[in-house]
Amino acid sequence: MRIKTKIQLFSTVWMCLILLLINTGIYYLFHHISMGEEVDRLKNKTESIIKAVHAETAARRGRAKLLKAYIPDEGMIRVVDSRSQPLLTVTEEPELVETIRPRFKHGQHVAIYREGEEDYATAYFPMLWENGDIVTLEVTESLQSVQRDMEILRMVLAVATLAVLLPSILGGRMLSRLILRPIHSLTRTMEENQRGSTFKKLDMEYRSKDELYQMAATFNRMMDLMKANFEKQRQFISDASHELKTPLTIIESYAQLLKRRGKNEPEILEEAVEEIHSESRRMKEMTRQMLVLARGESLGSVELQEVDLTDLCGNAVKPLIQTFHREIRVHSSEEKVHTLADPRQIKQLLFILLDNAIKYSKKPVEVWVGYDHGLPSFSVTDWGAGIPREDIDLVFERFYRVDKARSRETGGTGLGLSIAREIVHAHNGKIDIDSEEGRGTTVTVSLPGNE
Repeated sequence: MRIKTKIQLFSTVWMCLILLLINTGIYYLFHHISMGEEVDRLKNKTESIIKAVHAETAARRGRAKLLKAYIPDEGMIRVVDSRSQPLLTVTEEPELVETIRPRFKHGQHVAIYREGEEDYATAYFPMLWENGDIVTLEVTESLQSVQRDMEILRMVLAVATLAVLLPSILGGRMLSRLILRPIHSLTRTMEENQRGSTFKKLDMEYRSKDELYQMAATFNRMMDLMKANFEKQRQFISDASHELKTPLTIIESYAQLLKRRGKNEPEILEEAVEEIHSESRRMKEMTRQMLVLARGESLGSVELQEVDLTDLCGNAVKPLIQTFHREIRVHSSEEKVHTLADPRQIKQLLFILLDNAIKYSKKPVEVWVGYDHGLPSFSVTDWGAGIPREDIDLVFERFYRVDKARSRETGGTGLGLSIAREIVHAHNGKIDIDSEEGRGTTVTVSLPGNE
């Protein structure tokens, strides 16, 4: 069932139920009030008749004339003895004599009877008769006026129900259209995006700031995010293809050289094997780093624990000193520098920064650990060629290299600092580069405290 049909059906049924309850309440309340008024009026009339009869001292024929003066329209007045036998009956409706059976009542009482299609109310009041006996005065009155009023009320309620229900149905249709119009627009836009592989957004102009506006705004933000990710993915694939093309071309070139002259010229064989091995290692490292970046825009899955940066940095440089046989000095302004971090990822971050420092500098590398503006931090300083000022803001981009020829000599892929930035962002930290050509580079990482 369509949402439009559900809205119309629900609103119509709900309105019908409300009107039914209200109309039923009005009908029975009016009926109760009307019957109560008729009963009270009948009681008062009966009491007036009794007073008039007691004041009458004439004979029975005189009382009959008196009672005839009080006879209700389409009603009857009757005096009943203790044996429920009528002593006197005054009426202009003879059929009532047979229809309503005489009854003797000891006290005051009012009864309502349904005879055929009409309702009657009968009041029973005790009265002292001329012979001194206690008799019952019956006063019967037709309730046809009340029935007519109730019929009129039913017609009025029916007309009022239709008058309310029809606009309610039309209002439900208009409401469903108003609600579903943005949804239909969203559906059409999504279908267009699906068919055309585009990132079309919804028009937000002239829309009220309601939940549907929030839905459209969320959709547009999602389209912006998808478009940005798509562009990054396309750029990543383009850059990766371009970067892999060069080592593959070198490997293919040296493989062809081996086939032509490698068997007969040992120098060419050694040179080709060395270059193929070097390019293979560079491709392996590049592929590994690309896979790390391809896992997501952010390395957000971190396992935070309390870490001493002084101890972690000291342990991280030991294997690098033994592997590269380079001097790496660790300095700390504090005995312990605590922070909340993932030690595995922070160690990977240190390896990236130290690897760059070792590659691009022949002098000792300095690692400083301490607090920067109250935040736990560490920095890696090399005394190499440095980075031009115009390139500092670009070195975190994937595959960007300041000196491509020199990077190829050192085996750089242009992905290390991109991974480093992702690790720092995953820790809600900050990474800065301070460099000067010919004087070296310092990379500073600040991390949140352990509070």
